[in-house]
Parts: sequence; C-alpha cells; structure tokens
Amino acid sequence: MKTIRALRQFSHYHAGNFDQGETRPVADDVAEALVGMELAEEVTTEAKPEVKTKPATRKKDEAQ
Repeated sequence: MKTIRALRQFSHYHAGNFDQGETRPVADDVAEALVGMELAEEVTTEAKPEVKTKPATRKKDEAQ
C-alpha cells in the first residue's frame, strides 16, 4: 500500500472518487498508475514523535 494525494478531483474504477487534496492509501499498482497520469502524487508518511504532556493540576485554595 502506498499513500497518495489527489492533485485534482477524479474518479478511479478500483479506488473510487477522490477530491482535490485528499490523501488516502491505495494499492501499489493503482498508486503508480495515478501518479503516472499526473492525477496524484505519492506522499511519504513520517512517524510523528509522541508529545508527552503533564496532566493539568489544580492549585488548592490556601485562603480557606
């Protein structure tokens, strides 16, 4: 499976309808054909590093 981004709106017999800018995974042979017809471009998916955040804490009201 390869991930592609549609360069314009089009319909493909096996992959269905694509909107301009839509990104979706498709079979390798379909991706190569769509890129070859200049209907789409291949997108590389990079793993995003996880961003760990600390849970929000409440300050206790010291004026009680």
